[in-house]
Amino acid sequence: MPRIDFHPPDHYPGCGLTFVVIGARYRDKWLFIRHRHRKSYELPAGHIGKGEEADIAASRELAEETGATVFRIECISTYTVREDASIRAGRLYFAEIKTMGQQRDESEIEDFLLSSSLPSDLGFPYVQSVLFDYLEAYRAGVR
Repeated sequence: MPRIDFHPPDHYPGCGLTFVVIGARYRDKWLFIRHRHRKSYELPAGHIGKGEEADIAASRELAEETGATVFRIECISTYTVREDASIRAGRLYFAEIKTMGQQRDESEIEDFLLSSSLPSDLGFPYVQSVLFDYLEAYRAGVR
């Protein structure tokens, strides 16, 4: 099982940053996207492009995957995932979506779900559940 460690938002790990994950709220619910190829629900996320800043990647991914047009987004943690001998790192964001548009990347995203809890049909269940617990604690003011 992978080991996930959380660090301050401005932490830059030696392995670099690879991806961004966004816990997004809309209409007082968590927003999950259904990935077209994996056929499972997950938090909006994506890779950081070459030369792209993580904050820009997070805003871009949120808009592309959900159709969000007006939102507030903030980095709440850098995290590392250690599995076997590999270490990967990403940034975790919290977003409040105010306005949703109709445009989203339909080649990748099949649908979205608004829910007060994690869906049962979850992609990457262990990592997503740990990140979701962190997001819930952040929202409750514990983190």
